[in-house]
Amino acid sequence: MSTVLLLALLIPSLERRAVVITTDCGASFDDQWAIVHMAVSSEIELRGIITSHAPRLTPAAGASETKLWLERIPRNLPVFAGSSLPLEDRNTPRPNSGVSFLIDQANGRDDRNRLAVVVIGPATDVASALLLEPKLADKISVIAMAFDGWPEGGDVWNVKHDVRAWQVLLESRTPIVIGDARVTQRDLIMTSKRAQTLFDGTSEVGHKLVGLLDDWISANPKFAESVSGQTGAGVIWDEVATASLLGFVKTETHPRPQLSAALRFQTGAARGTIDWVTSIDGDRVWRDLARKLKDHGSRPTNPEQVD
Repeated sequence: MSTVLLLALLIPSLERRAVVITTDCGASFDDQWAIVHMAVSSEIELRGIITSHAPRLTPAAGASETKLWLERIPRNLPVFAGSSLPLEDRNTPRPNSGVSFLIDQANGRDDRNRLAVVVIGPATDVASALLLEPKLADKISVIAMAFDGWPEGGDVWNVKHDVRAWQVLLESRTPIVIGDARVTQRDLIMTSKRAQTLFDGTSEVGHKLVGLLDDWISANPKFAESVSGQTGAGVIWDEVATASLLGFVKTETHPRPQLSAALRFQTGAARGTIDWVTSIDGDRVWRDLARKLKDHGSRPTNPEQVD
C-alpha cells in the first residue's frame, strides 16, 4: 500500500469528533432520530450517552429506550441514567455516574481538542459536571437544541425543565452552539409521506424511525400541525445537533447573554460569546441520514460490527 493511500485512509479517523450525548430520549420522538444519525455517522466518534429527566420520564426509562435503539443499529455504547431532578440551586451539583463519565471522557483534553457534548434534553448533568470540575469548561464544547429564538430566549421544554442548569452553562466559558425552536421548525420539518419515501426502504432501523414519527403525529395531530405548519408532518428538532456536528448549518456569533429565572435573555453583563444557528440545510441532513442508514443496513450483522 502506498504512503499516500495509507494517509488517505488514516486521516478521516483522526478527524472524527468525540461526542457525548445528554438526552431525554423517550419523552418525544426526535431524540431517537438524532441518536441514530450520530451513531451511524463515521465522522462522529460517539463515546456514550447520558439520559436525563423530563415530565413522565425517568432517566432509567430513558436509558432503556436509548439502549433499545442502539441495539437496533447495533451499537454497543455505554448508557448512563443521569439526574432525575433539576439543580436545586446554581452552586450545588447532582453527582451521578453519568456526570463522572462525562468528566472522565474530557480528561486529557484542552481548548484545541474539546469533547463535544450534545444537549438534547435538560442540561442538568452537564451543569453538574461543570460545577464539580470547573476546568471542564476548557475541555468541552456544548451543542444544544434549546430556546425559542434569538434575542428573546424563552423555552417550553429543554431549558424550562432546568433553568438553573442553563444559567450555569451560560455563565461558564464553555463554547456553546444553539439551535433553537424557530430555526428547527422552519428547516427540519418531516412529513410522514417524505419519511416513508426517504427512510422506509433503507434498513430496519429506518423503518422504525418512520413508524416513530407516524405514531407521534397520530397521537399529537394538532400540536404536530401547529409546529410544522402542515398536516401529517412533524419537526425533528434534535437533528439540529447532528447537523451542527456535520457542518450542515450556518451560525451567527452574539455576545453571550445571561438567563433570567423567567427564561428571558439579558445582555450586557455576561462575558464571551455564543454561536446561534441561523439556518439548517435540511435536505442535506435527510439525504445524509438516508444514505448512512442504507449503507449501515447493507452491512452484515456480526460481532465485529459492534463496538
